[in-house]
Amino acid sequence: MQNLKSVLIIGAGANDVQHGDELDSAIYQVSQVFKQMKIKTILVDDNPFSVSLEKVDHGCIVPLKVESLVDIINKFHPDAILPTLGNRQAFELTQELLEKGIIRKENIQLLGVPEATVRQVNSAVLLERTLRQMEAPVKKIITVNNYQEALDEATKLGYPVIIRSVLPKSSSTRKIVHDRSELADAVKQCLSQSRAEQVVVQQSLAGYKEIEVVVQRDSSGTMMMLSMIEDMDPIGIHAGDSIAFNPVQTLLDRQIQDIRDTAFAITRKLRIVGTNHIQFALDTNSDRFYVIKSSPYFDRITAFASQSTGYPIAQVTAQLYAGKRLRDIDLGENYIHHAALVEPTMDHIAARVPVWGFSELPKASRLLGTEKRSVGTVFGVGRSTIEALFKAIESRYNEPADFHLAAQKQLTDDQLVAKIVHPEAGRLFVLIEAMQRGYSISELSEMTKIDPFYFDQIDKMRSLIQEIASHPNKEPFLQKAKSYGLSNQLIARLWETTPEQVYQMSLDHQLMTKYKEIEPSAGEFDQHTNSFYSAYEEENEIERTPQPSALVVGTGGLRLGLSNSSDYFVARLLQELQNEGFNNVVINSNPSSVTLSPELAKKRYIEPATIENILQILRIEQPQYLFIPASYDKLLNSLQKYDLDVKMVIIPDELPSNAAGSDKQRYGFNYVYDGNYAYPLGATTELFSPIALNYQSTALRYPADLVSPTYQELNDQANAAVLQMENPGLYQVIFEQTNDKFELLKVQPLSLPEVAFLSKALRLNLPGIFAQLYTNNLDTLLETKAVPGIVTYRATFPFKALRVKGGIPARNRVIGAQMQFLDE
Repeated sequence: MQNLKSVLIIGAGANDVQHGDELDSAIYQVSQVFKQMKIKTILVDDNPFSVSLEKVDHGCIVPLKVESLVDIINKFHPDAILPTLGNRQAFELTQELLEKGIIRKENIQLLGVPEATVRQVNSAVLLERTLRQMEAPVKKIITVNNYQEALDEATKLGYPVIIRSVLPKSSSTRKIVHDRSELADAVKQCLSQSRAEQVVVQQSLAGYKEIEVVVQRDSSGTMMMLSMIEDMDPIGIHAGDSIAFNPVQTLLDRQIQDIRDTAFAITRKLRIVGTNHIQFALDTNSDRFYVIKSSPYFDRITAFASQSTGYPIAQVTAQLYAGKRLRDIDLGENYIHHAALVEPTMDHIAARVPVWGFSELPKASRLLGTEKRSVGTVFGVGRSTIEALFKAIESRYNEPADFHLAAQKQLTDDQLVAKIVHPEAGRLFVLIEAMQRGYSISELSEMTKIDPFYFDQIDKMRSLIQEIASHPNKEPFLQKAKSYGLSNQLIARLWETTPEQVYQMSLDHQLMTKYKEIEPSAGEFDQHTNSFYSAYEEENEIERTPQPSALVVGTGGLRLGLSNSSDYFVARLLQELQNEGFNNVVINSNPSSVTLSPELAKKRYIEPATIENILQILRIEQPQYLFIPASYDKLLNSLQKYDLDVKMVIIPDELPSNAAGSDKQRYGFNYVYDGNYAYPLGATTELFSPIALNYQSTALRYPADLVSPTYQELNDQANAAVLQMENPGLYQVIFEQTNDKFELLKVQPLSLPEVAFLSKALRLNLPGIFAQLYTNNLDTLLETKAVPGIVTYRATFPFKALRVKGGIPARNRVIGAQMQFLDE
């Protein structure tokens, strides 16, 4: 690939239940490496929250359809197409290009995967046929066209079976069918969602242990295993909804070796260059395992593997795509020579837990099954399974201070049994309560199919909580609690005191946390990733970041409402701070977040955003600025109690409380306000929904269709209103129209989704301008660039994926968005 000069990257589009920020993060990192290698990048995407669209050489905001790709190919004539950074949709679009003959006609290379593998990734039947030919252990899978064929095959296989759509129109439906009565509905539903009007009947492996492996291969065939991750929940619960651990906790060495060998054989057979994520089902009774799925593209597991091991997967893979071999890759001065070729080793444990959206969608079913229900993920890192798990749970947004203990005690015995047998989101806390009520490890393992090892760990968590609660304000027990990752909030709840008093007790007894580096050789080599986690040990591996510095608290796991517009905002803010000469320090626990990219910060802390962590990091780093999301209200209130020698800036991530829909049209006049002058950014207007028959605050047009002199009159009113605001910032003035009259309703911070949208529409780094307002670097010659035609923004919602009937669009239910430039 010596002649590789330009690459077309197919993006992933709007976030959905299946993918979040990890793909934008991977694109961002890969494109930065390509830039260093003098390879131009062309990115096709329509996600307004994408950071990468503004950092590649050519960001093309067009619908993710094959027609758009053909136009882009004709315009830029790329040497290669990269489909592995855009989820399954990118593979389907690539196959359409192959079938149209475009790739062969234009002599375009495919990076990462050959043509045959693209087809196999898109067809479970083709992949299964290939795996059988190579004698890989696979479950039986048959494609059928109607109910009668499905019934015949299900009878042969034996129940339960899994029914799913072939080439689904939207998010794939997977149904576990236990008998003939359930089969008809499942086949009907899956057929209706299939573009091919076919469904797949699969042998179910429910109850088996799920193992996920990430391997890497270069063009010469050299392979290495980057991670083997174990899901706590068995097959039957979607892997994205399970608690997961890296490295594996319960496998024997020979099981690890056998699974690793099979993962290598599959990656070799499919001729994959780059990463491959293979999922396995392990029957611990017979010691047999089966291949479930092979995904030769970046996903949440790839992101988790990279952040938890410290191995720079995206940076290495980018060079593999460009034709380099593993032995030739140099990762720079922070790594040893040939570090890319050394398999990661861990001297710590990482636990990943799901983030749910039930507070925004209370009608969504909490029952766990083969269809994914979580909307995001966070992780914790510690020296033990328990410590990592406590930290991960604490990292979720607005986690209750009592660790869900009080809620579980309200359950009757019958309710508890029902929740054990029919698992729901948050089942870990139910299992803690079950052990508290006397259920044995063997009983619970039989009822849930969870490995007994995890119940041993859960029992230790239960005993630890009980032990801490029984010894209030005792220093040895505080030390023990902190060494296992319990937060001051939980300890305070157990001791019936305040987190501030617990923190003061830690100071009095000199129980201060130390920090360890997440580094892929477990300390064997002198190399530095500058990613750290806390530990209550003697040795400290941290040093103060060179000054000047800014400490930025990320917004955590993807949650409904913000989607990854929050990551967009923080990442663009970090870029501006870098431009101003600041050394950035980031606190975040979302493994998918683009803000954890090494290009954006000098140092990363993988920690929950708790008051004790912020205070300790401030003590070490002594930054000039501290940026904190407004939605972290408890943290902000706690910080007010301390005399901090740092300038605090609030990231405006709270959503405006606009009505979901209205029969009256609303207009938003947008401004940058520096404390003296309001710079106009133009006006947006809500679009009318022909389905809901009202105006939607989640669908916008820019510029607003207002004519002068009306526009000028409203602009003057809005400008005067913004000048009354106390603090600098990005503001929006809302008007509501009734007949020919316009009423000024309110002035509010510009929401982060709209910040991202307007940044792209106006070709301005609005988060960067926000940073400039507080670092006194605002360019007074702020000018917007003319927008060609009309730009639209439409939010997307997880109603179908989460089976919410009659879901009403609202700002706090957004999971993603699409934008489009239209000609006048």
